[in-house]
Amino acid sequence: MSNDAAPLAQAAADPRAAQQTAAKSGRYLYAVVNAAQAGLCDGLVGVGEGSVYAISDGQVAAVVSDVPNQRIRPERRNLAAHQAVIKGLMDEVTPLPVSFGHIAEGPEAIRRILHQNQEVFTEQLRRVEGKVEMGVKVLWDVPNIFEYFVHINSRLRALRDQVFRGGREPSQADKIELGRAFDRALNEERAKHTATVTDALCPLCAEIQANEPREEREVMNLACLVRRDARAGFEAAIFEAARHFDNNYSFDYNGPWPPFNFVNGEFQLQE
Repeated sequence: MSNDAAPLAQAAADPRAAQQTAAKSGRYLYAVVNAAQAGLCDGLVGVGEGSVYAISDGQVAAVVSDVPNQRIRPERRNLAAHQAVIKGLMDEVTPLPVSFGHIAEGPEAIRRILHQNQEVFTEQLRRVEGKVEMGVKVLWDVPNIFEYFVHINSRLRALRDQVFRGGREPSQADKIELGRAFDRALNEERAKHTATVTDALCPLCAEIQANEPREEREVMNLACLVRRDARAGFEAAIFEAARHFDNNYSFDYNGPWPPFNFVNGEFQLQE
């Protein structure tokens, strides 16, 4: 008998060993769905090639798989498996996605989570039912963002000329003042352009969330909750909105995604 097979044979011969092995395993959590949709996860393969199944309580169910320990490393294969399960669910329904790495101790712990959060989960599932998340990002597509703003903003240009007049080296206070003026101009333009785009997209969206820009060149980063049957119209509206912008801007949209930006509420998995 091989060394790998020995523990399995021992567990089969000794029920207590089997119970100890089961106690060391956890239930890896991918998403929450309506209990009536629990069967949609059948056939999906999760982290560690584990079979995916559902644990239900009341009107909601958790989509899980068994894992051999209480920690899953964020390796590429594990991240890919996590995303594949959620994508498989997205083909049929819109689940409440759970971020990578959440593990509960066992079925009873999962049921407690579902029971304690029943009202929140039910309301959030109703909120996202029949919808998907689409992302819209707009960037300033220019070689130098500061010089671009100096060119289009007369107040910033006048301050820049004053600070550098006569070729002198600006003081630290001058640099701070110029930087603040640039930030104000940047944020004013962001607000104006975001309003233009959201006005164009609102008729096609159930909700729009404007996320904080992640870089200086980012004009806006929108998360849009869109009805599945409205996706074609949503994409057309993006092209229509882009017509209000010149070649100094680039538009990108992506999705459909699980509604990560529209799922609220934290819950405790470990006890």
